[in-house]
Amino acid sequence: MHTNYIERVNQFEEKYRISYSAWGNPDAEKVLLCVHGLNRNSRDFDFIAAKMVTHGYYVIAPDLPGRGNSDYLDDPRGYSLECNIADLSALLHQLQIVEFDFLGVSLGGILGMMLASLPQNKIRKLVLSDIGAEVEFSGIARIAGYSMQQPDFASYSEACEYLRSLSLDDGIYQEEIWQHMFVNSFQKNHNGRWELKRDLRLATSLASTMNGSDNLEFWSFWERVIVPTLVIHGVHSDLLSLATLQKMHHQNPQTEVLTVKDAGHSPYLYREEHLARIAQFLNI
Repeated sequence: MHTNYIERVNQFEEKYRISYSAWGNPDAEKVLLCVHGLNRNSRDFDFIAAKMVTHGYYVIAPDLPGRGNSDYLDDPRGYSLECNIADLSALLHQLQIVEFDFLGVSLGGILGMMLASLPQNKIRKLVLSDIGAEVEFSGIARIAGYSMQQPDFASYSEACEYLRSLSLDDGIYQEEIWQHMFVNSFQKNHNGRWELKRDLRLATSLASTMNGSDNLEFWSFWERVIVPTLVIHGVHSDLLSLATLQKMHHQNPQTEVLTVKDAGHSPYLYREEHLARIAQFLNI
């Protein structure tokens, strides 16, 4: 794995750098673009990337602006879904990637649906991890609640326990996997205290999409998605309902479902049986 950067100027004339992680041979014929959730970063894909490299893939995963090693923006309007789409398009253009598969977790999956709905898009197959064309308000409210806070901690161990408490539904049952998540999630702030590697103002972009207590709907994008799609569903998810899954399959019969029985939102992608199912879907 290596880390690199591209430079961008967005519609608000702000210049910034986007970091991305990459695995495998850049000249590989098959490319997988992975995009993380609202408060996460590219290192969530270390395990699926290692798997897909063995299947001949070049895997790239950006840190969306305001997360991980990418720049934080002066103008939080640049954290909108539309700006995220422009950032991903710029990354693909600069890396000269034409056809690719897409794996998106939570927010990343919403961006995947949006990209796949565009005319003449080059997505071959789409994987959505615990997200769909309708997002339940209860889950949005839960995520908004902690996204609008940025606690910091005197000790690394305190920070880790805080993140563990937020991630109990991720289906993580091995301490080494917890440690992988922890070591890639925190940084020291200007006061020398530990905090999550994300801009607190990301919550602004989430709040702007909310409409009272209504579910968020992306059916207008999904109805234009025609590529084969695999949806990973945590049984205990508070964002993705069975009703939404059924309606998505009705609208796109090429939709398959991988059910994770002991997870909610969203299953951490590390277990061999889940990685193998994703690899099987992408390689068919």
